[in-house]
Amino acid sequence: MKSKSTTLKLIVFVVLVMLTCAYILPIYVMINNSLKTLPEITARTYLAFPALPQIQNYTDALFGSRNFLIPMLHPIINSTIITVAVTALAAFFGGLGGYYLSRTKSTFTRVIFILVGIALYLPYQAVIIPLTTITAKFGLINSHLGLILCYLIINLPLASVLMGTFFLGIPRELEEAAEVDGASKVQTFFLIISPISLPAYASVAIIIFTQVWNEFFIALTLITPKTQTVQVAMAMTQGSTISPYNLQMAASLLTVSVPLLFFLLLGRYFIRGILAGALKG
Repeated sequence: MKSKSTTLKLIVFVVLVMLTCAYILPIYVMINNSLKTLPEITARTYLAFPALPQIQNYTDALFGSRNFLIPMLHPIINSTIITVAVTALAAFFGGLGGYYLSRTKSTFTRVIFILVGIALYLPYQAVIIPLTTITAKFGLINSHLGLILCYLIINLPLASVLMGTFFLGIPRELEEAAEVDGASKVQTFFLIISPISLPAYASVAIIIFTQVWNEFFIALTLITPKTQTVQVAMAMTQGSTISPYNLQMAASLLTVSVPLLFFLLLGRYFIRGILAGALKG
């Protein structure tokens, strides 16, 4: 039995090491090649260390250069503004909607819940024309506010369902005790429910932030050069005669740094919030 147990542990260890290498290898290639010169990149020695690390590549990718005509600074700022605004609004209104769906039992609520569920599985490519029409009628076409409105409409159902699932696991006795003390529904939500739901809010924020930051189709359809996001900018970095992979790798790392930092700030709440929503009671 000990021999079988040792063999099983060894197999699990080897599999975990292989998976770790498979996940780390792309990150290593990005960092390694972002520090190389263009001749080193054209030599296609992607796994070899750079002869002399070129920190200047990150400056060129951020502010632009002769070989990299699309500076990433402005797109990063645009994406940060849009993504932070959508994440905050989706978490706030998603919390309100999820609380209503989880605490109200009526035919109207069931219908709303079904519609929200349908919206979750509806591909956003199918509603791009209505979204464009709505933003145009409000005079928000090709603006930051227009993109924020579109992303909010798309991500609000997901935020409501996730928050509502979490609220189902909160004992109703807490709300009943607050009502006995004279608290209204609004006071109960903001003073009792919201503080103990911070892990769920963090989980929703991470999911929404990542989805909006990585979204490409809507950004490509509704942007102007003034509102260009990082994903569209990255797609335009492919050169017509030469591909500066070293600068593209540096730009990619700068692009992923913002959601990575956001995840590191809230990551410890992520698993806690997901598990709390799954394990009710």
